[in-house]
Amino acid sequence: MQEADIAEMKTLQWFHRITLPGGVVTPGHEWDHLWSPMKDLMGQVDFKGKRVLDVGCWDGLWSFEAEALGAASVLATDLSTQRSFGGPAPATFRFARKHRQSQVEYLEKSVYDLDSLTERFDIVVFFGVLYHLRYPQLALARIRNVLNEGGLMLLETAIMLDTDDTLIQTDCRKIYETDNSTWNAFSGPALTAMMRESYFEVEHYVPFLRQDEAKKIGRGYAVGRAVSGVNYHHYFPDPYLERFFQPYGPAAATAR
Repeated sequence: MQEADIAEMKTLQWFHRITLPGGVVTPGHEWDHLWSPMKDLMGQVDFKGKRVLDVGCWDGLWSFEAEALGAASVLATDLSTQRSFGGPAPATFRFARKHRQSQVEYLEKSVYDLDSLTERFDIVVFFGVLYHLRYPQLALARIRNVLNEGGLMLLETAIMLDTDDTLIQTDCRKIYETDNSTWNAFSGPALTAMMRESYFEVEHYVPFLRQDEAKKIGRGYAVGRAVSGVNYHHYFPDPYLERFFQPYGPAAATAR
């Protein structure tokens, strides 16, 4: 990178620290304690040849990581209302894409509007978004609708620690007091139950970071595989996911 490029990089408002050619790392939050475990967990997933969707990409850290892990294509999505930038994608994303010589594409899209996409994906990366959402269960339904059968959702979010109860904390002051963009935190059992109710088979869940011992708040990572079948948790199937509900046949015989 040229000195002029580095000077331009320093004028931009970065959230993620992204490695660029020559060992240059973009400014951003020094949150390696959060992001390094996520990178390690992501590295355990086979991205080779997969079509990947990154929901809530921000500067594109996880989009570029998926590409580096061998994804055939990556679509990064976010909303401009979440930050101030101009143009068809965040300036930080465009800068990193250019200097990494990346093929990742960007689309202005809310998680709630994913149904408008015609493409279907093998992997959805959904990191650091769920706890910001007013309607988290609707978001999971929208993600399930754009995943191929058997595809994976990689999810990371704020969680409630040290409880086996299926609890949801909805008061941001009891989660991240200074971050009023926070809407919720789930206990591990609540998170995995909500994934199952959204037609995901939970293959992996791990709380990997303890952030606040007094409030028992931390971060958790989960992998869900898109499935169809019978959801016996509720009498009626979710209308947003009704096409995955199969009341007859082999799925019904083994779902209980």
